[in-house]
Amino acid sequence: HITSGTLLTTHFHHAMLRGVHVTQHNASDTARLRTSGGKLFISSLRQLPYCSTRVRHLLPCCAAAAADSSSEPHGAIGKSAEIAKGEELLSKNKMLQPSPVNSNMVRALAMLGAVALTAASTQFSPGRLTSFLHLASYGTWLGTLIFNTFIVGLTMFKNMPRQMFGKVQSHLFPQYFLLTTCCNITVLGTLLLSPALSGAAESAALLGGALVCSIVSALYVEPVTTKLMFDRYEIENKTLKTDEDKIKIAALFKSFGIWHGISALLNLVILGGALAHGWSLAGLLVPALPVA
Repeated sequence: HITSGTLLTTHFHHAMLRGVHVTQHNASDTARLRTSGGKLFISSLRQLPYCSTRVRHLLPCCAAAAADSSSEPHGAIGKSAEIAKGEELLSKNKMLQPSPVNSNMVRALAMLGAVALTAASTQFSPGRLTSFLHLASYGTWLGTLIFNTFIVGLTMFKNMPRQMFGKVQSHLFPQYFLLTTCCNITVLGTLLLSPALSGAAESAALLGGALVCSIVSALYVEPVTTKLMFDRYEIENKTLKTDEDKIKIAALFKSFGIWHGISALLNLVILGGALAHGWSLAGLLVPALPVA
């Protein structure tokens, strides 16, 4: 704003560059500066009776600045909007705008739709449904066991700080044991209920043993192991550590190693039971060979 011949030079100059209206309200006089197509209209300002010598002196400079600004790319406004968007994403620490496809509801509907389309072209029977649930649960169970045992854990261990790795695992393991235990129960239950799967009933004992190991791991071994890990982290994160703290760290290190070994052994038993059942299922896919 220009009042009584005073001018805030910096604000005035930037207003010229951005095409901002500079308005002086007096009883009946109004002066506006506009940029349109790179041209600056300043004639009305020159006619103001209260326009000071200092302001008049700056008018040629403002006109030149406006002319220079007209040579800026037309995408400058769009670029500023992109910069603002980038700043917003940085402040919110946002990785992406989730796609509707990434919602669990859409995923579930897509899977059910695929099964429904296939089932519509076949004859429905309770035995077929039971066998489908058996195979779907078995595939999920075995895939989860292999992926977690050989890929997820080792990849994170090699590429994450130790304590961060442990904290992530403390959130993953409860879900891992819940999923694998539910799949194990479904596999065993459908095996016992479906006559079509009676040929693989020989592995029922193995599935039962795997289920016991899953429940023990989920309800006892995993919580104990995780608590030992966090007890050690608490001492490690102290600024000053006493000799007693160092003794506790050594003891926790030993205890954690023992319980982690038990957990790994139980997981190996579960994986062995799952693979053994796969061999029994394979026998249902080939015709019975004649006895020599």
